Amino acid sequence: MAPDLEEIAELIDTSLSRRKLLAATGAVAASVTPTIATANTSPVENEQTDSSQRIESPDGRLQVHFSLREGTPTYAVSYDGQSLVDRSALGFEFEDMAPLGDDLVVTGVRQRSTDTTWEPVWGTTESVRNHYNELAVGVAERGDPGRSLTLLFRAYDDGAAFRYVLPQQDALEDFTITNERTTFRFADDYTCWWIPDNYESYEDIYQETPLSGIEPTPEVGATVDGANTPLTMQVDDDLYMSLHEAALTDYAGMTATRVDDCPSVFESTLVPLPDGTKVKAETPHASPWRTLTIGETPGDLVESKLVLNLNDPSEIDDTSWITPSKYMGIWWEMHIGKATWAPGPDVGATTENAKRYIDFASEHGIENLLVEGWNVGWEGGFDQWSNPPYTFNFTESTEKYDLEEVVQYGEQQDPSVDVVIHNETGGGVENYENQLEDAYNYYEELGIPSAKLGYVSAEGMLIDGELYPHHSQVMVNHHEYVAEMAAEHEIMLNVHEPVKPTGKRRTWPNLMTREGVRGLEYENAGPQGNPLNHTLVVPFTRMLGGPVDYNQGIFDVKHSEYGGNTRVHNTRARQLALYLIMFSGQQMVADLPENYDDLDEFEFIENVPVAWDETTVVNGEIGQYATFARRKGEEWYIGSGTDETPRALEVPLDSLDDSRPYVATVYTDGADADFESNPTSVTTEEFIVSSADTLVASMINGGGQAVRLRPARGQEKRKLRQYKEPEYEYGSFIVPEETMASESTSALLEITNTGSIIGGEELQLYVDGESVETTFARVPARNEEQVEFPIQLREPGTYEIAVGRPSDDVITSRTLEVTPKSTELEWLKFDGFDVPETVERGTKIEVDGTVTNTGSDETIQILKLTVDADVIQAKKIDLQPGKSTDVSFEYTFEAPGEYSIAVDDIGPWTVTVSELE
Repeated sequence: MAPDLEEIAELIDTSLSRRKLLAATGAVAASVTPTIATANTSPVENEQTDSSQRIESPDGRLQVHFSLREGTPTYAVSYDGQSLVDRSALGFEFEDMAPLGDDLVVTGVRQRSTDTTWEPVWGTTESVRNHYNELAVGVAERGDPGRSLTLLFRAYDDGAAFRYVLPQQDALEDFTITNERTTFRFADDYTCWWIPDNYESYEDIYQETPLSGIEPTPEVGATVDGANTPLTMQVDDDLYMSLHEAALTDYAGMTATRVDDCPSVFESTLVPLPDGTKVKAETPHASPWRTLTIGETPGDLVESKLVLNLNDPSEIDDTSWITPSKYMGIWWEMHIGKATWAPGPDVGATTENAKRYIDFASEHGIENLLVEGWNVGWEGGFDQWSNPPYTFNFTESTEKYDLEEVVQYGEQQDPSVDVVIHNETGGGVENYENQLEDAYNYYEELGIPSAKLGYVSAEGMLIDGELYPHHSQVMVNHHEYVAEMAAEHEIMLNVHEPVKPTGKRRTWPNLMTREGVRGLEYENAGPQGNPLNHTLVVPFTRMLGGPVDYNQGIFDVKHSEYGGNTRVHNTRARQLALYLIMFSGQQMVADLPENYDDLDEFEFIENVPVAWDETTVVNGEIGQYATFARRKGEEWYIGSGTDETPRALEVPLDSLDDSRPYVATVYTDGADADFESNPTSVTTEEFIVSSADTLVASMINGGGQAVRLRPARGQEKRKLRQYKEPEYEYGSFIVPEETMASESTSALLEITNTGSIIGGEELQLYVDGESVETTFARVPARNEEQVEFPIQLREPGTYEIAVGRPSDDVITSRTLEVTPKSTELEWLKFDGFDVPETVERGTKIEVDGTVTNTGSDETIQILKLTVDADVIQAKKIDLQPGKSTDVSFEYTFEAPGEYSIAVDDIGPWTVTVSELE
């Protein structure tokens, strides 16, 4: 039986500890190298040398297959008998030595199973089960020099993972990797959600395309068909998968790049060092785990602990000082133009301003205050501080800000408010490391518990005169070094412009959150902002790697007072819901204090926890909608959001304790909410619920709902009304008896909601049984609304107008008589206008007619010929009373198809254009 990895996971070869990496270039020191079980530091050699091997997940549904094909190691992954990754090659290329992966033999095999449970310091659940089957396959070169490689595969119920281990050996000591030959031969051209393989940034909008649609994005520095990970895919209606990596330690970050022109075949591409190589190390050494998280729903991907489980246990013995919390910031006011980072008359970082924020934070139980621009070095603006020579000083306050006074002021409040120190490097990593020990000693002396780090630079990180990409091996090691240094000084970290998260918060639980996402700051950085569905994609992509500091909590979503380029593309209710949808060990309360004053819904932010004992995704379709439910102690919190489509989601409360009633406080887009004109309207309802109830999250476009559920106490059970699910009673259905062809009119349906919460349902307008219009009807609790359905019929006749549900369940109907359209319009009479029903491509058609002024005054009008609503030609008509004129339009169709043609309000006519015979 092989040694238990859980028992020996912390055993590291002492010769590896605290060594200088890339010493020849004077690069950063890393404190910890990948943990390699003692059993794997030497080559795997035994009598089991079969060239084909397989392991299954504990539930038997997932299989990982290994085989050696003509000397090349390969793997494949299947689920319930369905291939997800077809046979794909593995191996390495090195500098100054032959590749490893072309002429290998199996030297031994080991298998083992592990089923343990561990308790995170903080997270989304109070415990984590780590249950897997593992296969270790030793391979070696058939001939000289006889280098060895161990391939480790693990099969979990929620996914598969594998890594390379280069064991201690005489044939391979120091090495430089130039390419990792890990191939991902996906079994089909899956729909995927991706951002470009930018080596510097993750701050892009996710695209939804087939895998074959992943393409170069030169504007962000991505020049090949590649994507950053996590790369999330929909395999079919009931299966999802996400490619990522775990335990990124002393190695380069991985992107996925298309192989040649194969639409669904990708290869790992490692982020390079300045000399073009990828990884420099010595044996024994291990790559990160390459992970495939698998689930039947998008929510299963979120709930998976695969990436977290593949990391080493905590390196911090005493974690009592690590406390997830909320923070405010002198930050958003700079983004919207109220203040500046740079010193001057409008600088935000002043002692007086910090005290103002502290007063508000203490009054409302917000534990921390971030102050950006507090230290020397912000002079001259972005172009100066993000380029050499770097002048940031991480211990010296500016003239208008006294760090020690602000820290002391925060400590004096009841409750106290801690200062989050801000360390922006601007890309000057060497400058930061040179000051790191002195700075962290100073912060520890002041009792500062947390730091927000920044690495803003589009060009790379400057170390010893060379620029290193954000996600290169040297920067991976820098972040490991900083995490360890921070732990020694009991400092929690919030890292912006970081190396991507790969579950390292298990090893370093003081890594509370990272940005690495197109965050809320983009809601003022340009005219586009973030799309309405952006925060409904991020949880199923970027957040699969780890917590995300998105910076929600904006109540003044239009932030019009100070100008700005755009607005927040959410409603206020959605901003509340993001405290559940977005997970972070430090959650920002991002708006200005004055924008929260006297608003009842701010109570939700005061109460909502940050870390959780239980998490479940109730609803979820990537980029469309989501409902996240999270429990802390006896209380549950629920957040829902929708994209540009208004919708109502059912939220069953079956996770509640079925032996007790709960008080539900529900914050929903108001009945008068409108994304453009009134996005801040929030309706608050409170009632008693039980585990048998189902809430309804009724949301406008870009909207949301947030819910707090707490056990009912004492008189609350009798004083508060019982919850009643929205139910609808339908009253009058008003349809005009008669209308003219092409004239716009409408039908009105009276709907009463007898429930306890604002409701919403999708209703369709049917004309002679055919659905022509869909309306999302939102009706307030215990209220009546008139819902309008627009009607425009072009042909005379008698029609049955009905309203029903998408299932063709007709609610009510009326008859509408459509009369011929009058040929008189504003004293103009039209005669003769007509078009042919069919023509050949390239054929010129003429639309001729006579216009007569039937009025008593001169009339001047512009007649327009439109094709598919686009104006093609326009002619001016100037007629005295009783006079007529001939009008002629000409048009040639250049492509086959079906077109709609009109002359102003005459028509439209449908013309079918065919190819030339």
